[in-house]
Amino acid sequence: MNINPRIFRGYDLRGLVGKDLSPEVAEHLGRAYGTYMKRHGITRLVVGRDSRATGPTYSAALIQGLLWTGAEVVDIGMTLVGTFYWSQYHLTCKGGVFVSASHNPPEYNGFKFANDFSETLVSDGMQELRRMVQEEDYEEGPVHGSVAVQDIREEYYRDLLSRIMIGKKLRVVVDASCSTAGAFAPDLLRRAGCEVIEKNCEVDPSFPLGVADPTSSIIATRVRGEVLEAHADIGFTYDADGDRIGIVDEKGDIIWNDVLTAIFATDVLHNHPGATIMYNILCSKTVEETIVRHRGIPFMWRVGHSFLKKKNQEIGAAFIGELSGHFFFSKDFYNHDDGLYATLRLLSYLARTQQTLSQAVAVLPHYASSPEIKVYCADENKEALIKKISPILRTAYPDAQVIDDERAGDGVRLNLPDAMFVVRYSQNGPYLTIKFEGKTNERYHELAKFIHDLLKKFPEIDWNSSINLNVEALKEEGE
Repeated sequence: MNINPRIFRGYDLRGLVGKDLSPEVAEHLGRAYGTYMKRHGITRLVVGRDSRATGPTYSAALIQGLLWTGAEVVDIGMTLVGTFYWSQYHLTCKGGVFVSASHNPPEYNGFKFANDFSETLVSDGMQELRRMVQEEDYEEGPVHGSVAVQDIREEYYRDLLSRIMIGKKLRVVVDASCSTAGAFAPDLLRRAGCEVIEKNCEVDPSFPLGVADPTSSIIATRVRGEVLEAHADIGFTYDADGDRIGIVDEKGDIIWNDVLTAIFATDVLHNHPGATIMYNILCSKTVEETIVRHRGIPFMWRVGHSFLKKKNQEIGAAFIGELSGHFFFSKDFYNHDDGLYATLRLLSYLARTQQTLSQAVAVLPHYASSPEIKVYCADENKEALIKKISPILRTAYPDAQVIDDERAGDGVRLNLPDAMFVVRYSQNGPYLTIKFEGKTNERYHELAKFIHDLLKKFPEIDWNSSINLNVEALKEEGE
């Protein structure tokens, strides 16, 4: 089959609806993936999807392809991707597919392909799937499979609530940006004993408020106003498939997720002294310093939740955190990210320690830190552009510790005594990601201007793309 090879990314598949993706493509993907899993001895598969408009159509076509190979399918319908991973254990399905394009704009959709409990295909596996589709290397089952529709929501809620008790009635704002989490998070939090103020929890596949991305300054600023208006203890927002969260404290301050990683590390090390805590290269120096302060073992690894999960099979970290808002409580839950589990876990920590969120943040090492910034660069140019930028950074900061080995994976990180910054290309979209911080506001603004002026030299970057995120953190420094 003729298919755009670039939609097969580092740890999932994402493409444009009507251009890269169609029901026909989805059915071919089902035939390829069903064949791939059958060759690995797995024929029982679970299928779920988020709230995107094409989700039902693509999910149905995918299932037809899976059934053609003889697979037995459990269709759990619209749900969160963390619930999908949880369902693998509940339904005893090592394989499965979740239909989602995560935080990409509504004109995209995609697929995550599970190949074990809490695990998904990455790199080589994704490229093998690409080859199979292109060559139509499929095996029809001697008997076509069957599909069972099952709602697992109640069992999922019961399991989470049996694991985590909050112990205090907290007033919580939930802003789901009209995406999937709106159908789940408020209900669960009320069952956990919280008073919930719902904002934008009506599911609307058109994304009327824009892309549901908890790392967006625009969304975080909106939640800030909602928290202050409601006199709430905390505000939560989620991405379209609900595995990532964003938070605002009771004072309306936006707390970026690397700082939340440090808070979670503190909580985990209380229960698991001396444990390894894994985090990605985009995270603030606050994270490593907090882990060391609490006598844990810091371990930094490349960006990408599937890469982190895979590495954790070797490292055995008790917890993994990402700037993007993926959190894995591997020692206490499963080795996958789950936005609702992370939500309950944070509320439980605040109740147990009798702190507000602002008090929990105040005791951490402080850096003036940027949000996660994304600037458009075409897929065919982004890797080459990083190779151009890397030597410039080395020359500009000759005394910096440069991390550009397998820990960086797809970019470069520079550590300085009073600062750090990262420039990398994305595995799942046409953009570069930038993160920087300084010990003082002056140092922060100096780095922001340097990075802005550097990137402005390259025509490969489109500063006006709809994919861009938080670019105002750079633009205001250079223009």
